[in-house]
Amino acid sequence: MVGIHTYSAGSNDRGRMAATAAPPRPGYGLLAGTRRRSTAVFDDRIQAGTQLATNLREYVGDPNVVVLSVSRGGAVVGSVVASALGHGVPHLYYVVRPIPFAGLPRLSLGSVAGDGSVRIDNAVAQSVGVSEATLLGSIEAVDTELGREQASFFGAVPTAERLEGRTLVVVDDGMEAGDTMREAVMHLRHCYRASKVVVAVPVCLADLRKQLLRHVDGVIDIVSPVFVGSVARWYTLGVAVSPAEQLVLDLLFVSGSSGSFDYD
Repeated sequence: MVGIHTYSAGSNDRGRMAATAAPPRPGYGLLAGTRRRSTAVFDDRIQAGTQLATNLREYVGDPNVVVLSVSRGGAVVGSVVASALGHGVPHLYYVVRPIPFAGLPRLSLGSVAGDGSVRIDNAVAQSVGVSEATLLGSIEAVDTELGREQASFFGAVPTAERLEGRTLVVVDDGMEAGDTMREAVMHLRHCYRASKVVVAVPVCLADLRKQLLRHVDGVIDIVSPVFVGSVARWYTLGVAVSPAEQLVLDLLFVSGSSGSFDYD
């Protein structure tokens, strides 16, 4: 493993961000002149990425920007966004998973990233009385799973050298519960010294948007409904992978796809 970072954050219900995260900052929202749509249907994640990139125009040509995708569906969106922001903008696959606690699947003891870095929530670990051996065993299991997934990506691993001091645009293809994005943002904030962290998703539940804006530098979206339901309903083919998306996945990953996208 690259390193273990610990922190204490009171309660942890994975429905809100860690209390020790960055102080509140204003969000960028939609750029001036861009109209928020009350409904949105995307042919696929390529089209969603193209539309999302128009709301990220302020980062075009910025040599400090790195695009991080947190899922395979997000990787399709992220690849389009990175290309639109300019030649040479890195697009990295940033997989983060929570450290589980047996019997309480919604409880997170921390998180592990694809580069092997580990974040441990000391307050939660102490409150549930987890032993060091059990904690290390859980970390190793998650790390093994992530190692395989990270290795399937053709691009570089998102190490500290590639992330610290940079503007990180963290991309997914949509957020339902938002667990994946929350874990990713918490991990970035506690394990790396990024200059700026911006979340970019085509569809973001309004309440999640408000929560994230307390802890990141901006949330860029296309539509932010009061109720999302399934993110899949915003895409014509739902969770199914379109032929065009499959071509992108084949360029990004060794194993392509299983024929459908997953959501948290």
